Amino acid sequence: MDHLLFSIEKGEKVGLLGPNGAGKSTLIKLLTGILYTKQGQITVDHVTPDTKNDAFLEKIGVVMGQKSQLNWNLPARDTFNVLKSIYGIAKADYEARLNKYVTMFRVEKVVDIPVRKLSLGERTKLELISALLHGPELLILDEPTLGMDIVSQRELHQLINQVNQIDGVTVLIISHQMNDIQAVADRVLILLEGAIKFDGSIDELTRTAALDKPKIIVAGKKEQPIVASENVGIKENQDTSVIDTYDANSTITLNVQDIQSVHVQNPSLEDALYAMFGGKDGTDEISQ
Repeated sequence: MDHLLFSIEKGEKVGLLGPNGAGKSTLIKLLTGILYTKQGQITVDHVTPDTKNDAFLEKIGVVMGQKSQLNWNLPARDTFNVLKSIYGIAKADYEARLNKYVTMFRVEKVVDIPVRKLSLGERTKLELISALLHGPELLILDEPTLGMDIVSQRELHQLINQVNQIDGVTVLIISHQMNDIQAVADRVLILLEGAIKFDGSIDELTRTAALDKPKIIVAGKKEQPIVASENVGIKENQDTSVIDTYDANSTITLNVQDIQSVHVQNPSLEDALYAMFGGKDGTDEISQ
């Protein structure tokens, strides 16, 4: 980590992105108190994570796509009862939250079935409930849709957004799945080599990438060929030309009479990240 400086306000939905080795896992371990800082300070609602006191543990919930806190051979309800005791949740609060989330997540028919017999989508819903039972203020999701089909992914996205909207839970989601970030996050942090390289909305990120490498769509039948500098790629169809520029100083000459419309197309989130991670010329390998 290299002098990270950022804050997440209550109720925000923030996506954390970065290539392998960027420091995402280290940051999550710092936020959850598994690691401690040698310099600087991390606080979650004015509590320092590495103290691991009850006040801190009650403020966070964690779901990790590669790790489960559900007992494989027992129904999820049994794990929920254990968590009730661990967190010291009052009976009335426990029953109210459990009933609310079981209904909201539509898992009434599976909460009493051994976890090993459930689908991945069903298990992940129950994992999410286990992270919410104690009423956390911050929900950390690390690759929550790993291995899921598209239907299960979208359903989980909707549930995460509902929890944020209804309960005001702050969400920090880490994922290599771009649809996770686009469906959930309102703000993106990009971590590269242990430092924050971008902090803003997805639209701001793609617009920034477009300034470096704009893609221009030209509609209209062309009587004369498009003339462009060497660092420009042109794909011509019958009525449309797609012009890829590899820097903002590219030059293009068009016959005005041939043009019906011209617009600049912002890159996708994936394209923007590819450029930021090291593939700006379209040939570099993404940094690992």
